Amino acid sequence: MRQSIFSAISISSLLLIFFMFGYDSAKWYGGFFTLLYHINMFMPFILGGLGIVSALLGIKGYRLVLVVLHLFLQLLFFCIYLKVFYGS
Repeated sequence: MRQSIFSAISISSLLLIFFMFGYDSAKWYGGFFTLLYHINMFMPFILGGLGIVSALLGIKGYRLVLVVLHLFLQLLFFCIYLKVFYGS
């Protein structure tokens, strides 16, 4: 039972990070993601860390898939943040 809760937390944080990657602030759902960015600029990394930890504690068959997806999104956000901070 506990493992399924951790997997659900990991999946929900994965979806949140995925939608934060391509949200449009002009749409009806943009206010929520703008709020997340205003709370902390590094919120995708915080949610990603939470998702990876909960994926490692989750259901055994989904662990690898969830961790790889979280790491992929973390890498995308890291590349974007490097581009924004240092430009090129």
